[in-house]
Order: sequence, then C-alpha cells, then structure tokens
Amino acid sequence: MLIEFLPALLQGLATTVAIATSSILGCAGVSIVLGMARRTKFAPVSVGAGSLIELLRGASVLIYLFWVYYALPLVPGMPRLSPLVVSVLVLSLVAGAYGAEIVVAGVDAVPKGQAEAASTLGLSKYQTFVTVVLPQALTQIVPAFASLAIDMVKWTAIVSFVGVQDLLAIANNIRVISYSTVGVYAGVALVYLGLCLLTSYFFRLLERTLPLNRALEAGRATAASSGMSTLVVQP
Repeated sequence: MLIEFLPALLQGLATTVAIATSSILGCAGVSIVLGMARRTKFAPVSVGAGSLIELLRGASVLIYLFWVYYALPLVPGMPRLSPLVVSVLVLSLVAGAYGAEIVVAGVDAVPKGQAEAASTLGLSKYQTFVTVVLPQALTQIVPAFASLAIDMVKWTAIVSFVGVQDLLAIANNIRVISYSTVGVYAGVALVYLGLCLLTSYFFRLLERTLPLNRALEAGRATAASSGMSTLVVQP
C-alpha cells in the first residue's frame, strides 16, 4: 500500500539530502572561520569568536530555527527568509560552532616545532599554515568532523517544524493518510540509518585522500616491500 507514496517519499528524501549536504558544506566554512578567529592572538577577534561560539552552543538547534524563522522577521528591517534557507543557515551556524572547536583542537595538536622549523626555513606564516600545519591538522579534524556531519544528517529532521517538506514531513503526511504508523516510521528510520552510513563511508574515503595519510600508507607499503625483499634474499 505504501508503494503508491514512493514518489513523494523520494522527493522528501531529495530535500533532506540537499539540506544535509548544503549544511555540512556551510558548517565546514563556518568552522574554519570561527576556529581561526578563536586562535588569533588579536584579543577582540578571539574574544568575539569565543563569545559567538558559546552563544550558538548555548541553546538547541530547534530554538534557533524558530527564532530565525518566526521572530527575526518581526524585527524592523529584517528580511523573511524561506524555510529552506533558514534551515541551512541555522544548521550551518550551530554546527559550525561545534566544528570550530574541532578545528582549534586539530591545529593545536600539531607540534609547535613543525611551525618553528618551517619559519626557520624562511616560510611565511601563511605558507607554514597551508603547507605544514594544515595537512597534519586535517588528520585530526576530518575524523572528528565526520561525527559532526552524521549528527547534522539527523538534525535535518527538525526542519519540518518550519514547513520544509523533507523526508520526515512527507512521512508524517503519509502516516495520517495510510494509518500505517509502524511501517512508515520504521522505513524512515532505515532511510536515516542509510544516510548516516553513507556519510560515514564518504568521510572514511576522504581520510584516505589526505596527504599525510597517503604518505603514511606509502611508507608502510615501502617498508613491507623492503621486508619481503629481505626475506627473499636471505639464504
């Protein structure tokens, strides 16, 4: 019986995937900006970034979603944004506040001697960060960001509260029409599980492409090849 609702479910799934993808990309940008601002030695910028991070982490995503969609347009001069734009904006900002701490922790995990050595070789601060610090920090940032991205996929379920016709909103409509509560929600749960698994798999692939990880894998392969050669030539 639920097969007849498949086109509507696929449309809701497409909306959910679009929101999740856009929000994860937006979160990555916000995380980098806030994280770097948090680490700067210029006190006003650092304190301001820290205060914004704490503000965004201080309430639930749903509260900010309601505030931006329902309350913000009541402020004179503020525009009324579409539900889709509000959803992506709020998810990106709130998740970006958590991602900023991941960026800070990843950069701080790189030994300071690496940057000092690069400075001794004559590299500028920008060159040092891009070519020395960042490639090493990404090995710490990407795995932690994967967990945040999976949470964001699950957070998309709240966008139906502002009228976005995502997967959960369509499923609720189908439940009312079909009276198949268990079947509908079981199917939705499986779809969200599949999206989370795909997100996790994508980030595992991304980890393998990182320069430092590729170098380590190449080193291990070379060491293993050398070991095998030694075993062959031994009498």
